[in-house]
Amino acid sequence: MDIPEEVIQRVCHKDEQAYEELFRLSWEQAVRTCWLILRHRQDAEEVAQDAFFKLYVHRQHLQDVRAFHSWFNRILVNTALDKVRKRKTVINIGEIHLASPKNDILQAERRVLIDEAMRHLSYGERTAIVLVHFMGCTEAEAAEAAGWKLGKLKYRLNRARRVLAQEINKEVKNGGNTKGGVQYV
Repeated sequence: MDIPEEVIQRVCHKDEQAYEELFRLSWEQAVRTCWLILRHRQDAEEVAQDAFFKLYVHRQHLQDVRAFHSWFNRILVNTALDKVRKRKTVINIGEIHLASPKNDILQAERRVLIDEAMRHLSYGERTAIVLVHFMGCTEAEAAEAAGWKLGKLKYRLNRARRVLAQEINKEVKNGGNTKGGVQYV
């Protein structure tokens, strides 16, 4: 999320127009983050909306505007995980597809492999992968956003990477698309 510090500062001082601008600039990224954790569009939108409400209510508690991204990511992740805890139904991953930013067939094929492999991760592992690999957080930022100690994040991240590599390589091997023995990791 590329949000000017000036906008965040104004939000902290209860400027309604700055909050609207912040919402407009960060809505899609917030929904994407929640979707990557929850794997359900409507739940992701609902959680993002709840997270923005929490941000609005507690905006005066943010002391350092440079900490905004990790603070808001923590709100997003915690709200998404709260949704997971309350969820009683099983998610039908088969209905969900990652959209490719390019119309590149190889890119789309890799995204399908990743999408299939993500089914095998726990919510904690998926959260770690989303924060580090999809949102570009450092491990320390991701641990803070998830409310975990750094060691717990590293454990979940490494486990998720192993599971993803194993599942992707299994899919590639079963599909006969190994291209000279190269394995996707």
